Amino acid sequence: MILYYLIKFGVLSSIDREKILFFLGFAPSPLYLSRRWPLVKSVHWTRAIFSPSYARHLAKWLAYRTELYDGLQG
Repeated sequence: MILYYLIKFGVLSSIDREKILFFLGFAPSPLYLSRRWPLVKSVHWTRAIFSPSYARHLAKWLAYRTELYDGLQG
């Protein structure tokens, strides 16, 4: 389910290497909070795969975080 919503909201089209490293907590800057608590730890993966409502809300949240990272929001 999560892949469907990530494609639907256009999150997968805006992902690059730097954002993936940030999501996984491997960002080059030690000042990023993602090193201590990366975004990947805040996702309940079983629910993201099987629950349509959770996957939809998660994809919206990831789209928002991507826009924050790009400087389009906030």
